[in-house]
Amino acid sequence: MIVGIFIYNGNKRYQKSKIAQENADYIITNLDNENVIKEFPEANFPDRQQLMGIIGGLKENCDWKNRDGKFVDFFTMTEVGGINSIAYIYEYYLTCDSLRFILIYNLDKDKPELFKLNIEPLETENPMIIFPEKQLKNRK
Repeated sequence: MIVGIFIYNGNKRYQKSKIAQENADYIITNLDNENVIKEFPEANFPDRQQLMGIIGGLKENCDWKNRDGKFVDFFTMTEVGGINSIAYIYEYYLTCDSLRFILIYNLDKDKPELFKLNIEPLETENPMIIFPEKQLKNRK
């Protein structure tokens, strides 16, 4: 019975992480479209003007449609007494800069919920990247 519980919980977590990655892929693909703001829960992203500024900046200054890059890695986090979360990491060379986008989802909700978006320069080391050889800067 205990083994069954572990299998059930593992499958449930896998299904949630799959849904979260599909949502992260959708957001990244459409990050230059104002309609993508619907994918950012207002409770977690209350400053809609700041978010619209990021989206507008990518659209106007960075030529998002012609970005060069990819999904790099994912990282799961479990905090004692906190939430279970997963981060999806994407890296792109853009006309405005070279940036890493990290979308972090809460997996403890019934449906995975985006609760954080980090944007940082590619040159910044990030401990969430477990396989540095996958990074864009190491592309051959």
